Amino acid sequence: MKLITSRQNAHFKARCKLQQKKQRQLSGLFLVEGIRMVEEALQSGTLVEIFFSDVLFKTSRGQRLFQLIEKSSIQGYQLDTRLLKLLSTAESPQGIVGVVRQESLFLKELKINSGLIVVLDGLQDPGNLGTIWRTAWAVGVDALFCLPGTVDPYNSKVIRASMGAVFQVPLLYIEWPELHDWLRKTNFQLIAADVKACQNYTQFGYAKKVAVLIGNEGQGFLSIALNEVDEQVKIPLQSGVESLNAAVASGVLLYEILRQRN
Repeated sequence: MKLITSRQNAHFKARCKLQQKKQRQLSGLFLVEGIRMVEEALQSGTLVEIFFSDVLFKTSRGQRLFQLIEKSSIQGYQLDTRLLKLLSTAESPQGIVGVVRQESLFLKELKINSGLIVVLDGLQDPGNLGTIWRTAWAVGVDALFCLPGTVDPYNSKVIRASMGAVFQVPLLYIEWPELHDWLRKTNFQLIAADVKACQNYTQFGYAKKVAVLIGNEGQGFLSIALNEVDEQVKIPLQSGVESLNAAVASGVLLYEILRQRN
C-alpha cells in the first residue's frame, strides 16, 4: 500500500480524470464508490486498484474488504478524506473508491440463456440506464445493447443506480445495422415500446427469444425505424399522461414477459 498526500501527485491526478467520459474511453477504466461496489468489483475480477481513507476501517465490513484486497495483488493508495472526496461524486464514499477495468465483449462471445435482451436507442438519463441495468439483472436479461447517442454506461450516476448490475449483465455499445442483422440471424422477436401502438403489452404473446427496444426519453427511437420491428406495444395510461419514465416502462415490459414465461 502506498501513501498519497498531495493532489498534485501524478497518479492521483490521472485517476481523477476518470470522472471524464473521454478519459474513461481512452483508458478502458472507470471508478466505483463505496464498500459494496468495490466488493462486487473484487469478486468479478475487474478491480485494478483502490484509493482509501481511514473512514474505511470504521466498519467491520470495511475492515474485511481491506484484508481481502491486501491478500490480493491489487494496489492500494491511502489518502486523507479530503483527497478521497476529489475522486468521488458520492456524498459519502465510505472511505473507498475503486478503479475498475471495463469488460469488452463481442457479439460472437455473447451467451444466450434466458433469450431476453434490452436495446437502448439514444437513452440520455444516467439514472434511467442504471435502473434499467439493475432491473435487467433482476429479471435475468442476457445483455444490454446501447446504440449511438446513449449515455456513457460508465458515468458515475449510471454505476451508482445499477447497484452492482454493471458486474452481472453484459453491456455492448453497437451500431443498429450490425445489431439488427444479428437479431434476425439469431431469431429474436423485436418488441418496441410505443405510446401510439394499438396493442396492449399484456395482450401480446412474447416469443422464446425477445429483444425489448427502448427509445430516447423525449424523441423516441433515433436509430431504429419502427417498420424494422416485429411488434409495437403500449402500456395503458390515464388521460393526460403523455408517457412513462423509460426505466419504469422497460421494467413493466420485462416483468410481463417474465410473468408469461412462468
